[in-house]
This record gives sequence, structure tokens and C-alpha cells, in this order.
Amino acid sequence: FPKMLDEALAKRRDELHNVKVRGNLTMGPIQVIECDPTMEHFVYNTWHCSGYERKMCDQGRAFFTPMVFRNIPWYYKNFVTVNVAMISVTPMDKHGYFNLSGAAGVSRAIIEKADRVIVEVNEALPRVRGGEGELVHISEVDYVVEAGYIEPFSPPMLPPTREDIKIAEFILPHVLDGTTIQLGIGGTPNALGTLIAESDLKDLGMHTELCSDGFMAMAKAGKL
Repeated sequence: FPKMLDEALAKRRDELHNVKVRGNLTMGPIQVIECDPTMEHFVYNTWHCSGYERKMCDQGRAFFTPMVFRNIPWYYKNFVTVNVAMISVTPMDKHGYFNLSGAAGVSRAIIEKADRVIVEVNEALPRVRGGEGELVHISEVDYVVEAGYIEPFSPPMLPPTREDIKIAEFILPHVLDGTTIQLGIGGTPNALGTLIAESDLKDLGMHTELCSDGFMAMAKAGKL
């Protein structure tokens, strides 16, 4: 998430009206939301809600558009107008490429549709390898903002509730050696991952939409 660009945009609140801002699973706080509770200046929309974004939607300060993740690039290419793309990237490599890091999933489609591209260079971001769609060349960029080292926000791993643990206990007997598992985000998936890590299960596979804390526990225990 381009933190400095978000803050700079929020400072221009009084001179801007009805600016539509799109995000996706942004952990927050988002300054264009915080500075404008009436949404007179900025209208924020998200395709997938983080905990912060969900609260903002519940308070009527943001909008949620249901979307299958893999369809977002297609939607941008065919339906959405992008005047300015603001995207966080890693420092440029010797070949002139910035890496899109954790935003690699949809950012290429946004960049290709945008009238202007601004990248915020964050030295703290990890480089993501994949072979397709994870890079943007300096020739495609209109403006570069050097943000220095801004630690990416990661929500703390909260202890599972009694309900999380009970649900995980119901699921565990159905997991067999050699099973391929996909875990989501939240207390129940993490509780299940922890129980699997502590079990006698082996040779498990991982369907990697997300690498959550539960998967990390399983990996460290040698279950994957």
C-alpha cells in the first residue's frame, strides 16, 4: 500500500471532490478515508475487505464490491477507467525493473489501463518471483516517489477462541496423510494449522492462495 502517496492525497482534501480511490485488502488506516468521514472528497472502494476496510464499510465510510480475485485484471481491462495508478514497489534493479511485491496479483492490469503511473519505492518490500506479471519497467512509469524503508503492516496473530479450536478439532479427523490443504485468514484456519502441526500427519500438500500463520506452523513442523 503506497503510504506516502495516500498521506499526500489526503492533505489535498479541500481542493478535491468526488475522487474515486480503489484498494484491495488494505490493512489501514487509510488516510483518504480517515480525513473525509462524509466522503465528499474521496470515495473509497475495495474488492476484498481487510478487518479495517470492513469496519469502514460498516460505518458507511467505504464501499465493498464483491469480486472473484482472478477476475480483477479482466474487470480492469474491460470495464474500469484508471486515471492514476499509485502502486508500492521494490527498488529498481539494474535492468530498470521494479518488482510489484505483494501487489503482483492485479497490478499489471491496472498499470496497463492507467493514464498515469506513480510508483512508491519501499526498500522494505520483498521481491516476488513468478515469471509473469510481477514487474514494471521504468519506461512504463511517469513518476517515482522514494519512500525509504516503511515496514509493511502485518496484523498480529491473535490467539484462537474456544470456538475456533472446537471447529478445528471437528475438522482434524478428516485430514489424512497426503491431503492437499487450503487455509484462509483468521482464527479457525490458524487453529487448524496449529493442530495439524502438533499431529502425526505427514506428506501434506499446500494450495497456496494464501500463506497464513497456520501454514507457517505446519511448514516449521515438517508437515508439508
